[in-house]
Amino acid sequence: MTDTTAGRLKQEIKVVGVVSGGHFMSHCYGMILPPLFPILHAELGVPYTALGLLLSLKSLSFGVMQLPAGILVDRFGARLMLVFGFAIILTSYLLISLVETFWLIGVLFVIAGIGDSVFHPADYSIMNGTVAHSRMGRSFSTHIFAGYLGMGAAPAVVLFMIGVMGWTWREVIQAFVVVGLVVIAGLFTQWQHIREAPDKPQKPVKPAAERAANAGPGGGEEQTTWQAMKQILTSVPMLFLLLFFSFQALGSGAFKNFAVAGLVSLHGTSLEAAGGALSGFLFATAVGALCGGLLADRFGRHATIATVALAVSAAIAVMVGMVDLHYMVLVFAFTMAGLLQGIIRPARDMMIRAASPKGSIGKAFGFVNSGQAIGGTIAPVLLGALLDIGMPQWLFYCSAIFLLICMLTVLGSAHWSRKERRAAARG
Repeated sequence: MTDTTAGRLKQEIKVVGVVSGGHFMSHCYGMILPPLFPILHAELGVPYTALGLLLSLKSLSFGVMQLPAGILVDRFGARLMLVFGFAIILTSYLLISLVETFWLIGVLFVIAGIGDSVFHPADYSIMNGTVAHSRMGRSFSTHIFAGYLGMGAAPAVVLFMIGVMGWTWREVIQAFVVVGLVVIAGLFTQWQHIREAPDKPQKPVKPAAERAANAGPGGGEEQTTWQAMKQILTSVPMLFLLLFFSFQALGSGAFKNFAVAGLVSLHGTSLEAAGGALSGFLFATAVGALCGGLLADRFGRHATIATVALAVSAAIAVMVGMVDLHYMVLVFAFTMAGLLQGIIRPARDMMIRAASPKGSIGKAFGFVNSGQAIGGTIAPVLLGALLDIGMPQWLFYCSAIFLLICMLTVLGSAHWSRKERRAAARG
């Protein structure tokens, strides 16, 4: 390895490390509130439905602002927009820790969701522009892993600060804001090494014979944006995958957002034990995402992997709802559920790739990811209402139902994808 190559690799590691650190904190902020639900329910005197609405509002603003955030990143640059988005999040959470009025907290959560929407377009733009192509996959994996790790770390740290250190929930949020400022400082230290994603080069005009050879099934030239979107919107496999994202967000919501409150209400589980189970779920999801990538590359049968993982996850959800498990068994069950949820993700993404029209993978991922915002908006209110009406066991039963519906969408997408490929081969 030459000195130049070694120097570039070190710069890439630093940049990816800082960007992944920001992604870690972004997911941390998203998981500060759920472990605090029992405390906020008592201190603020608001129902769980209202607390769930906070998550819905944040998910909704996050989903709506994804496309505008991407446009702003392209227009003003990823570095600037990443700092701007981070500043919005930190300011929002600092104010959340200070205000007393619940509706103001709701407004601040909407604003926090807007700031959070910048991370994915900005982070991937920075990595595309900074990291060598041969190391891009590992950089993306590191980025994804850091996000899931942040989701797992937040509940454990929050409950440790409250249960062991005796901090208030407001002091906990303020501590996370301080850590976020450190990450921003780290970003500035790597400012000169960060490169933006290069502009897409202008395609040369192809000879008529080559255009004809590359024409699509309809005999036309390369699809326009609107033609590609029409094909995606009318593609049965893509519609199944949109439903998959929606129901997966609903199915995982009981574990991710309401596990602590649900277990405390249903089985009288201690706050620390419920938090430990939640952390096991979230940490295992991070590990499962790495394992799922290996399975997706080596095994190849993506629908089979996702179907088995979803079925076992649903069975675990039913068991948690029915049985008051010993602490160690509870943590093991949640950890297994998280591992399986992580394994699903690479298989899911490979199915999206297989179902995407040629040259339209970005549009396809954007379309199906909107299902995540739909499910993420509905789940907190629905699950919070189940707690308020005294049916905490149905948090987990509904999770199982949604995961089984996910399984059907996977099978439906795989079936229609095979059908479309056979039709294209005959045509």
